Amino acid sequence: SSGINAEYGAIGQKLKFVPNIGTMFPSDMALADRLEVCTSQGFSGIEIAFPYTWSISEWEESLRLHPVSVTLINTPLGENREPGLAACHDKQDKFLAGIRKGVEYCKALRCSQLHIMAGNEAHFDGQRQVFLENMKKASELLKGEGIRGLIETISEGTIPGYYLNDVKKTLDLLEEIDSDCIFFQFDVFHLSMLGHSTEQILELFDCNRSKIKHVQVAQPPHRIEISSPGDIDYTAIFNHFLAHAYTDDHIGLEFKMSSYGDASLADDLLDFLKRF
Repeated sequence: SSGINAEYGAIGQKLKFVPNIGTMFPSDMALADRLEVCTSQGFSGIEIAFPYTWSISEWEESLRLHPVSVTLINTPLGENREPGLAACHDKQDKFLAGIRKGVEYCKALRCSQLHIMAGNEAHFDGQRQVFLENMKKASELLKGEGIRGLIETISEGTIPGYYLNDVKKTLDLLEEIDSDCIFFQFDVFHLSMLGHSTEQILELFDCNRSKIKHVQVAQPPHRIEISSPGDIDYTAIFNHFLAHAYTDDHIGLEFKMSSYGDASLADDLLDFLKRF
């Protein structure tokens, strides 16, 4: 096969890139059409933050027509469109309802990873304890279903006031959660926006390798395709991932396309990805 995720000769397996079908395609594009573009261009997996735009039956029908593995979804937004509820005051019932809805979609889509969003509620006394208690309850629910939970550091410019807006804080909390089914979602774009250089990002990756189960990428500061020049040297990043055998878990292409053709992703992006 000449697909993006095909075997890489005798060198080993290529990096497993998965398009984020929420960010890479026009918002009015049908689900089945998005999946068709991905499969026709050689991708065997996808990710999507919010699959809830479509019903489970729509997903099942689209996946039947265009079989592809769903590698990651997020917990739903709160009823007031809050970016998660894990660190929100007095909302544990709603938080757990969101986890259950995420689990329902994970099971229907055969997705084994759920990004648990923390929210951006203003600081309150006991917030850390609320977050830890919620995460421990979530981890019990997920463990019973064989689903992995992920938490992510998100930069201030993307979601102002997001609770996990610092990588050290996120990693400290992950250690305190101390669950064998909660891991770190390593987003290169957010780390760059928080001031980390390519070299510092690779150092963070190496130091926390065992905690990382999903990577996401985009070119800062405009969150566009990684084949564009910008602050991050993605050739160095991906060569490092290959050298350190990051070949079992996925790399989500979570960016906006600066231009989108009728039924294809840009050739320069595909050519860039095929190098790895």
